[in-house]
Amino acid sequence: MRKIVWISFISALVIVNLLAFAADRFGGVYIAMPYRLAVVLSITLISCVFGGAWVLMNQADEEVPSNQKPQQPQPEKRDP
Repeated sequence: MRKIVWISFISALVIVNLLAFAADRFGGVYIAMPYRLAVVLSITLISCVFGGAWVLMNQADEEVPSNQKPQQPQPEKRDP
């Protein structure tokens, strides 16, 4: 789970700063650093939620219910 957090944080940081640079360079719009940080943290939080759900879904495929007992062969019934 830690890998998911770090990967999403670093990728969000890079993408948001590149988009802010492009907006400033080509559009003349400056995006202040607090807004950039808010977007980076929100992207990180959302990707952590989806990453955690992905990990839980993969773990659910491997689980076996604890209330199952080993199946024993049933004796055959004889008609009198």
